[in-house]
Amino acid sequence: MKNKTEKIKIILMSVIAVILLPILAINLTLIIKGSMDRDTPPDIFGIAPLAVTSGSMEGDQPDSFRKGALIFVKLLEKEEIIKLKEGDIITFLSSDTYVTHRIKAVQRGASGEVLAFVTQGDANSVTDGAIPLENVVGQCVGSVEGLGEFSLFMQTPAGILLFVGVPVVLYILMDALRISLYNRRVKADKTRELSEKDAEIERLRALVSEKAGQEANEPEPNEPAGPGGKEPPGEQGGNPEAQP
Repeated sequence: MKNKTEKIKIILMSVIAVILLPILAINLTLIIKGSMDRDTPPDIFGIAPLAVTSGSMEGDQPDSFRKGALIFVKLLEKEEIIKLKEGDIITFLSSDTYVTHRIKAVQRGASGEVLAFVTQGDANSVTDGAIPLENVVGQCVGSVEGLGEFSLFMQTPAGILLFVGVPVVLYILMDALRISLYNRRVKADKTRELSEKDAEIERLRALVSEKAGQEANEPEPNEPAGPGGKEPPGEQGGNPEAQP
């Protein structure tokens, strides 16, 4: 019963670790990347998760999103940025803040090259003006409602403690429990092996004692007599005198 309980504990801690450790890895990666490069949002494999803090993109479009959502922005190179078109949702840098709005118009030069994008939030009545290409960082490719608030919570001290500290502590406890169970199993195996050896030694001692007792109880064999039950010649009454 005790072993079963310990196995259940290990399974539960393993499941929790499997769930929380990826979150820990992602969170740490985003924190490190964000501190190293302030001009580009931190990303995982080219996708930057951003929390929506305003309602400027609330609308009736299929890809509109509300405040508190978590959006996923694909980071783009310049050759990809110039391929963006009207209706795409882009993220750009404005006054040290990342803004995500929809392209309302594309401004082109005399030869047709893309110069800037005019953007506007779905809930806004006016445009943001012309956004130069160098300010564009990526294109919004998806969103999850409500997950942005969770993402913002993860950046608070309580969130860091919960999603960084807890997984680390759980991992340490799980590893300590695994080592403890392994040591117990090794000790139990050694104890069982010693018990089996002691039992075998006692069995051999018992066999030796039993054999020694049987040999002690056996009668000693008598010396064989001569033919007819008589003593051999020369042994009866001494040596006879010689006859003339």
